[in-house]
Amino acid sequence: MNPYEQHVFDAIYGRRSIRAYREDREVEHEKIIKLLRAGMAAPSACNIQPWEFIVITDPEAVSRVRAGIPRYGDYNAPVIIVVCGVPEFIPWEGDAGIADCCAAIENMLIAATAMGLGSVWIGGFDTPALRELLDIPEPVVPLGVVYFGYPAERKEPRTQYLEEAVHWQTYDDERGRRPRPGSLIDPESGDLVI
Repeated sequence: MNPYEQHVFDAIYGRRSIRAYREDREVEHEKIIKLLRAGMAAPSACNIQPWEFIVITDPEAVSRVRAGIPRYGDYNAPVIIVVCGVPEFIPWEGDAGIADCCAAIENMLIAATAMGLGSVWIGGFDTPALRELLDIPEPVVPLGVVYFGYPAERKEPRTQYLEEAVHWQTYDDERGRRPRPGSLIDPESGDLVI
């Protein structure tokens, strides 16, 4: 593996969801800009770039956002970036730029790892409450909330490669499907288990 390839895979496999952050260290403004630059380097359909980013660093504002996501987001990160899709930028119906914004988020997560930051992508949030809290106008859609900070925990790099998730040439429906290791669905009942 060449050095460039090694660095890329180290960052990808090293990206882990971090839920505990150092309280004695703020994220430098320059690093936040680098995260945003990485996010905006993501691919987007027709290069529309249907994203906007709300950066929250004020400790009181960070606390208010955290309090608005009590079950899934009460982590002590000093920086929160809310990634929003802007449907009015998209010339076709029914798309808020979800795929494009998700690509931007993934770029930021990998960039954070490469810069020595920890991150966690929060998907379970109350959209109307977040919209009200951050004055997000109605046409703009908050799609993801990402926390960043210097990690207070260390997790080993990994891949979650599963051969059973790979199909060659055509989809092999004969082999069936089983829930993945982190599944929130009970395979017996089909009920949500959280």
